[in-house]
Amino acid sequence: MTRTPHFLPKRDQLHRVQFVALEQAQALDIVGPMEAFDTANRVRIDAGKPPFYALELVARSARVKSASGLTLCATPLRRAEPADTLVIGGSLPMTDTPTPQRTLDLLTPLAQQARRTVSVCSGAFVLGELGLLRGRRCTCHWLYTDALRARFPDAEVVPDAIYTSDDTVFTSAGVTAGIDLALHLIGLDLGPRMALAVARLMVVFLHRPGGQSQFSASLRLPVAGTEERIRKLLASIVSTPGAPHAVGAMARRVGMSPRHFARVFHEQTGQTPAAFVAEVRLDAARAALEQTDETTASVAHACGFGTDESLRRAFHRALGVAPSDYRQRFRASRAHAPSRSAQPRRVT
Repeated sequence: MTRTPHFLPKRDQLHRVQFVALEQAQALDIVGPMEAFDTANRVRIDAGKPPFYALELVARSARVKSASGLTLCATPLRRAEPADTLVIGGSLPMTDTPTPQRTLDLLTPLAQQARRTVSVCSGAFVLGELGLLRGRRCTCHWLYTDALRARFPDAEVVPDAIYTSDDTVFTSAGVTAGIDLALHLIGLDLGPRMALAVARLMVVFLHRPGGQSQFSASLRLPVAGTEERIRKLLASIVSTPGAPHAVGAMARRVGMSPRHFARVFHEQTGQTPAAFVAEVRLDAARAALEQTDETTASVAHACGFGTDESLRRAFHRALGVAPSDYRQRFRASRAHAPSRSAQPRRVT
């Protein structure tokens, strides 16, 4: 269960928010949430009230280059004073490269004295290195959740969460999810009406529907270490998601008993046969909704769900959104695109 933070900033005080930019920082991890807090200030000023947030960017040096080549001007970490909220953005090598010890040494007192600590994207790895994820719910970009769980097994990684809050530690998924978390913090600080006003001005959801699974590439076809006959079976399932793929029939195709087949399949793919088929069908349906004008009933039939109701249940269970909402959000071609037959995404 998510624990409620015990710290809520006092509304009559200027609240200092300190953003940490590491080398090869993802700029949007920082400037996205920063813009949200600044927008809250502007809403207050327009209403004749003083700004609530004081924003500061800190880094190892006075200038830091982002992964996209943007040069950011910052207060050097060695001169930084503790703030109320510490926000650590992600950076490209974060997941497999430990943070330099000198950087951790400089961040430690800031994290210890901050009233709440926040990470965006792979910034969660820094919180883990600082010992702040132990026993806490947390998340990061969907691409890195497995790595986060492996490096910090004592953390409770929630892979589908857009953001998490656990006492005074807050984490978000990747990139634009930092804005979602900033809106949540603004709501805690200044109330839900302010959070809604900021969301409207930034043209974003106040509460994004669904989890981050809807943005992930769900299908990962195992290759390395997989037997040739299993690999051919996997490719066949991917190319024909609408065909019947009962466990017994798949076992016969590879010349195994159903029980032996289920064991070998799980050993080589990390999934049960039924789970893999369900994942393939979901991926095919997502591609069809993104790329065609076919009805949901047609997509359901072509991708092996049978009925649009079964498709709807599968989408809600896996992605937290309805197929129609998913299509509106991820359409590759718009209303005047020519209709094409629903085809599965090819994986080679």
